[in-house]
Amino acid sequence: MSLSDEDLGLEGLVIDGNKESVIVYGSNGYLRVLNASNPVNQIELIWPGSHTLLDGDFHPRSETAFIVGEGGLILRYAKQDHSIERAAAESSFMFSELTAVAWNTGGSWAYIGSEEGHLWRMRVAEDGGAETHVLAGSGNSKITDIDCHISIMMCVVVSTVDGIGIIERDHTFTWVGGTGYSWTGVECPDGATNICVAVADNKILATIELDSNDISKSIPEISSLSGVDAYFVGIDHQYGDRTIISLTPSGLIEHDISINASFPWLENSDIDDLNLTSSGIIGIWSVDKNSGWIVTNRGSLFEYKPPSEKPTELIHIWATISIPLATLLVILSLIVSASPKTRMWLSESFSKKEPINKKIRSSRRSKRKK
Repeated sequence: MSLSDEDLGLEGLVIDGNKESVIVYGSNGYLRVLNASNPVNQIELIWPGSHTLLDGDFHPRSETAFIVGEGGLILRYAKQDHSIERAAAESSFMFSELTAVAWNTGGSWAYIGSEEGHLWRMRVAEDGGAETHVLAGSGNSKITDIDCHISIMMCVVVSTVDGIGIIERDHTFTWVGGTGYSWTGVECPDGATNICVAVADNKILATIELDSNDISKSIPEISSLSGVDAYFVGIDHQYGDRTIISLTPSGLIEHDISINASFPWLENSDIDDLNLTSSGIIGIWSVDKNSGWIVTNRGSLFEYKPPSEKPTELIHIWATISIPLATLLVILSLIVSASPKTRMWLSESFSKKEPINKKIRSSRRSKRKK
């Protein structure tokens, strides 16, 4: 399935908290809303502009979303009527290239990051305009992603050089570690865990434990995933405490926070569709525990889902029946072998039954002749 016959140059996607609507965005101001369960149902969003759109995030109530992009552009989408409007003046963000946006836990403020490493907080003012403030302590490298925990009033910021930072409840920003790695994404899952996961391009993964009472506990624990012949380009929420890491060349890895383990989901060598192998994955969204959709930068969509579980169930049932039966036969064999009396009794029993069986067969033949 493809959104267009042309290469759309998509940059990303965002799904609402109810898993009903997905917004995809990219080059030349491209914006489209897809039905999350059935993306064949689509609505193209038209607005008078051609800036490349680079990131987006739904408000926690899932009724509106911010989409940011080049030249300090920030758009506001309203789900009720699918309208698009400018949410703030570009001068409020110094006409910077805005690369990341995320609403905080309560939805009272949105945090915005730029190519130059600046961070802002923003909200809609009473007069319909925008109230913006610069966060102190920003770095000098590109802010690649921001994500806020669903229940803990803290957000995680990742960058290409300056490392990983934390925004606290009072909007205080602090770099906590991970300096020198080129971080490409961060995800704070919807599960009960207080841990967020960040990925860097060279197969690096970091876990960040959030503690609103002690930020020193949020120093990232960094590890490298060996045996992976690909680069990490992003991370999305899958289900509960599970996340999905997008790879290039195209592939997927699951990272389960609850057990701190990673598992291959989709390897490039197993892909038989050229539209997927030749494109870059810009994101995924899940619709169930093990199913969802993959989106590429060209605008192709691929559904993923687990194989049927029936063969596994049949194997399990067969093993349940056959193992006890085989065990019983082995025991009987041992008893017969060890007991001459038992062998003699069985032999006599079968020899007595044989004439009876002959009489039965003879009787049946006689009846057929009649």
